[in-house]
Amino acid sequence: MKLALIAEDKLGSLPKGAKPVLFDVPASVTPAVLASVGDALSKALNVLGEKLAIDSDKLASFLIEAATPPTELVRERYERFRTIDTLMATTEWLTAADIQSRHGGHPRIVADWKRRGRVFSVRASDGRDLFPAYQFDSAMQPLPIIKKALEAFGELPDPWVLVAWFHFPNGWLASGPANRRRSMPPKDCLGDEARLIDAIRQRTESYAG
Repeated sequence: MKLALIAEDKLGSLPKGAKPVLFDVPASVTPAVLASVGDALSKALNVLGEKLAIDSDKLASFLIEAATPPTELVRERYERFRTIDTLMATTEWLTAADIQSRHGGHPRIVADWKRRGRVFSVRASDGRDLFPAYQFDSAMQPLPIIKKALEAFGELPDPWVLVAWFHFPNGWLASGPANRRRSMPPKDCLGDEARLIDAIRQRTESYAG
């Protein structure tokens, strides 16, 4: 017997008499991940056979051990971690305590700013929220452009995407003479609201396309 993982809208292509088993799969799961899961399930069926029906714990354990991350997923994770290491080392960070200390120790001010979309943060490996310092002015108040930028971006599942976008040079924000134009990091262009928002829109439109 063959096991195939196919999309629900492709069920009509199955051979006559086939009895498909449907699984709920998050939309974020890529075909490469599904292929890895399929390989693991095939190994589990060969090794455990009928025991699959009576020992769900053993099945779960086997699948976890047998699943091999696809090469593209490993590469993607590696590049992500390498980027995060770069950002951690080259960004000036503030903790919530750092910010609160400039406002009389007010315990809720940072949480309120985050809730209202005025600032953003990432979670460090030690569990602390870290805020890029370029979001704040000299009085430790959020720059108005940050709220507008976050609204232009919309909801993002990974805040590190925001940090990376602000950090690395952006071709839409080039400056200098025509023969020596240089791409600028968005974090260095926070005073140019129109160009910054346009650069965000260029990004989101290119992804949508």
